[in-house]
Amino acid sequence: MKYCSHCGNQLADEAVICPQCGCAAGGAVQNKSESNSDIMAILGFVFSFITALVGLVLSVIAYKSAVAENNKRNKNFAVAGIVISSVSLGSAVIAVFIYVILLFTLFAATVPPVIY
Repeated sequence: MKYCSHCGNQLADEAVICPQCGCAAGGAVQNKSESNSDIMAILGFVFSFITALVGLVLSVIAYKSAVAENNKRNKNFAVAGIVISSVSLGSAVIAVFIYVILLFTLFAATVPPVIY
């Protein structure tokens, strides 16, 4: 749905003229819920750099909204957020795995062997 930019009346998507005020519907404002998906997509993208898990969740939600609205720009932001968050989370898991291996290796090297 869209709204008339002059009087705010709700218009059908195919409307050319507003039935309330008679103004051309060419300058009609799109549905206000799209601005929420814009914000969600941008937040998902930004949070993917700050906190990967939050960025991933927000980006997945924004992606679902963008697909439902057929909004290509939000979909691209959401995909970028998903990719960046996934890479960040994957890197963190690998780093923890390497840290644990190094910690056990260091521990094994410092403990004297037990002789029976």
